[in-house]
Amino acid sequence: MTISDTSDAPGIDVASTNSPAFHIGPYAVRPLRPAMPVLALAPMAGVGNWVFRLICAQLGARLVGVEFINCRLVHQTGQRMARLLDFSDADVYRRTGISLLAAQIYGNDISMMAAGAAELERRGAQVVDINFGCSVPQIIAKGSCAAYLRDLPRFYEAVRATVEAVSVPVMVKTRIGWDEDSINIVEVVERAQDAGAAAIAIHGRTVMQKYDGLADWDWIRRACDNADVPVFGNGDVRTYEDALAMSERTGCDGVMIGRAAMANPWIFSGRLGASLTERIELAIEQVGWMAQYKGERVGVQETRKHLVLYFRDLERGSAERQRLLTTATLGELLEFLEQWRDSLQQDEERDLGLTVAEATRLAWGGTG
Repeated sequence: MTISDTSDAPGIDVASTNSPAFHIGPYAVRPLRPAMPVLALAPMAGVGNWVFRLICAQLGARLVGVEFINCRLVHQTGQRMARLLDFSDADVYRRTGISLLAAQIYGNDISMMAAGAAELERRGAQVVDINFGCSVPQIIAKGSCAAYLRDLPRFYEAVRATVEAVSVPVMVKTRIGWDEDSINIVEVVERAQDAGAAAIAIHGRTVMQKYDGLADWDWIRRACDNADVPVFGNGDVRTYEDALAMSERTGCDGVMIGRAAMANPWIFSGRLGASLTERIELAIEQVGWMAQYKGERVGVQETRKHLVLYFRDLERGSAERQRLLTTATLGELLEFLEQWRDSLQQDEERDLGLTVAEATRLAWGGTG
């Protein structure tokens, strides 16, 4: 499947236009199907490139997050920044309406953050997202991201300046508070919406928790009870059943999914997993797009982190797993995948939900 024909992508359900909607600014956001929650792809460093965003949008993610971008770097030239700012998928969403592109900015200089947000809008972002949740110590020490939760007047100023700098909706992604003794998410929600934020995503852990312990969904519920704008719940959603449970327990408008989507992008279709054939076909599409995005060598290498997760039910010593991990060229990998798919005789859907241990291994320091 090419970008130009992705309007026929699996998971796009025109019947969903009859489902109840909430609004992020001018955009009506509806679930893929009635009785499903609205599901969104969380911004993830090293993962949220246009290829993975588009795959998740095809499968039903109604909002897809760009990995966070430092406001001090957004105007720089160079290959790395060009790739971060590659919003090749944005036109697809504008044309088809299958998703919204939310580009995430962070920084410790409010005026630079506002200017960076304007640049993200210029490049095609339909929503600008401010990261107030990253718990990486080096980033917090510089006054960025979760550091704002300890200075709510500064938090308000950052949101307000960004809202005034762009014409697209602004959302914020945050955590429930700094630590157990200073949970302030209800006030954070009030400050954010007073400053003009159009939506809020809440990870149910404190900054000090990073990814340890359990996400506290009760605080997400309390925030939802006090919010006048849509709220996305986030944290400890490892399966589609978890997404349903979060929606029911918290009353959140949408559920934002991060690590679980890396292993099971079909979660956005309301599925627990996929058949082997489906996984192989997705791998063929993904590695082809990644080669287009980053070149053959790097594209193949970077796709492997997904392939290991999609096919983690394979025995460690199996021939198929060895080929997935060692085949170096795009042509050879595509040939292997196609032959493997064509040789299958029995195929059934497998549960691709993450265990707690698997989810913990995928955490990398807390980007929100």
